Amino acid sequence: MRFDLHTHTNRYSGCARATPQEMMEGAIRQGLDGVVITEHDTIWSEGEIEELQTAYPQLTILRGIEVHTASGEDIVVLGITDTSLFHRYMDDAVLGEIIEEYQGAAILAHPYRYRDEVSPEVLKLPLHAVEIASSNIRQYMQEPIAELIRKHGLRPIASSDAHWPENIGIYGVEFPHPVTSEGQLAAAIRKGAYRLFMNKERVKQVNDELREQISLAQRLLDQGYSTYEIRDLCGFSLSMLTALRAGRQVNLVTIP
Repeated sequence: MRFDLHTHTNRYSGCARATPQEMMEGAIRQGLDGVVITEHDTIWSEGEIEELQTAYPQLTILRGIEVHTASGEDIVVLGITDTSLFHRYMDDAVLGEIIEEYQGAAILAHPYRYRDEVSPEVLKLPLHAVEIASSNIRQYMQEPIAELIRKHGLRPIASSDAHWPENIGIYGVEFPHPVTSEGQLAAAIRKGAYRLFMNKERVKQVNDELREQISLAQRLLDQGYSTYEIRDLCGFSLSMLTALRAGRQVNLVTIP
């Protein structure tokens, strides 16, 4: 089964540009078997997910959450659906206790996106995987992530972190067996029972499109436009523009 483990919709993620329906239709076009909706600091209710699942029976649609911790890192938590357990800026140690108690799976999302280090507090969590590829992981982050994995013996994982339909399924994981519940999903991630995949054509297309966008952004930077003005004109995130200002490579990464 092909799953995208990290996606957002405009229902609860203010940074997302698409409705849940648009995201599911994008997943179907990309040939996915399953999608996990991981809104920022929010978990969909059981009734909401059942309604969406009924509308798209060809997909397995599961719930997760992306928690922004007190240490400033983002953790995708899978397998735990009680929204009362989580909140934005929650203590990292408390989050770790919840993950262990409820047998969830924890994924460190896009490390080094916002700063050149990873919080020591988050590395004390029971991390079951680290994202090495997503729409928010760029080439300048690749080597630090690889070193993080080597140093701490962590497992790599990939997902789209999609905020609009065009990016869903650009990266993901394949499970060798059916995964139909949040519990099964967390167990598979905890065991490492998956392999990574990448949509090579889509990654190449995005990188080709980036050349023109980067050229425009660089010209605007040289002309003295502010970061926020360039963001609005080019559609780049603030983290991308910060990296561009520092002369870093912001293309999407490729994985085997």
